[in-house]
Amino acid sequence: MHPPDQLLAQEALTWAERLVSKALSAETKISAGEQLQDGLRAQVYRFHLRERSSQLPASVIVKQVKTTARAPYDPDRAAVPAWTLFNEWASLQFLNELAPAARFGPRFYGGDRTLGLLVIEDLGAGTRLDQYLLGSDPAAAEAALVEFAAIHGRLHAATIGHEAAFTRLRAALGPVRLADEANSHERLVAAFYQAAELLGVTPAPGVEQELQQMLAALEHPGPFRAFVQGDSCPDNCLFIDNTTRLLDFEGGGFSHALKTGVYGRMHFPTCWCVYRLPAALPLRMEAAYREALVPGCPSAGDDTCFYQAVAETCVFWLLRWFQMNSLQRILAEDRLVIAATDRQRHLLRAEVVAQTTGEAGHLEALGATIGAMAARMRALWPETEEMPLYPAFRDK
Repeated sequence: MHPPDQLLAQEALTWAERLVSKALSAETKISAGEQLQDGLRAQVYRFHLRERSSQLPASVIVKQVKTTARAPYDPDRAAVPAWTLFNEWASLQFLNELAPAARFGPRFYGGDRTLGLLVIEDLGAGTRLDQYLLGSDPAAAEAALVEFAAIHGRLHAATIGHEAAFTRLRAALGPVRLADEANSHERLVAAFYQAAELLGVTPAPGVEQELQQMLAALEHPGPFRAFVQGDSCPDNCLFIDNTTRLLDFEGGGFSHALKTGVYGRMHFPTCWCVYRLPAALPLRMEAAYREALVPGCPSAGDDTCFYQAVAETCVFWLLRWFQMNSLQRILAEDRLVIAATDRQRHLLRAEVVAQTTGEAGHLEALGATIGAMAARMRALWPETEEMPLYPAFRDK
């Protein structure tokens, strides 16, 4: 940690004091603090409150957008970093106003659009899910995984039907859709056909119709449309004593709830901390998620409806993985990405999708084609070992 840089400006400190004073209904003064993170899109600081009463927090977190020549901060452009900052702003404000007692994330104190700043609650020390998974206590890691799934189920249940409130908050800040977001789902279809061609696999009859069916479900999730965190990775889930809080809402917004609901089954498809889970654990996570979701989404209690949605979102994540990672490069050379190799991730997720679509009796032509693709990958990569388990679940 080191002293803040940009936030030493008196304007920013004065603004933060005014904002916190208003949020806490008490006059506050903020002293110098420390920088906690210097990220790609934002810098995060902790500032301590001085001359405070016992009812006030000891410190607050200030998040300041980072502006660069390549990615300048322009609050009127549909581009990062303004887009991610405004997503987080609207997400935290929305959750604080809709369900303050649930405390899904940090308390939101306020923001300044011109300065590109947010002031939020300082959650303090805790243990993140990735720390449990990389540790040595299997019981603690399993309990954390189940609670991770359950809090997302509660989040989705609480927010279904409230999209208009979120949209009002988000639209007031700046452009809602990224400039390059158009036709993103169509790119998934292209990624599927390209992968099949590279592997020499002929798509099964009916694949095109099922792809369109999957895209329709993603565009119009019906009862499953809920607010989602957007980056539900293990390092964005914090356990503090007996509470669970979610961090990082830069991708927050309304989408298909099961995109997050299948994170365990698909082995954290957007995350760096990826190892293999013991076979029974994704199902335990999914059961906890579903139980928490049903009170706000009765359709999730119907097996056919729920597992069809599981199959659709699992296919989505695999095609998204194909889209974001060059199979042509991976066919030529494998690469270790922190915890697992590209080939291990491709194989595990393709085999999960083939199994899931078969069990659900849904998108079966897609599942059969993906199963053939996985078999072809295994034949091409006989030296690729099974993805290792998370350290917490390995025999010591």
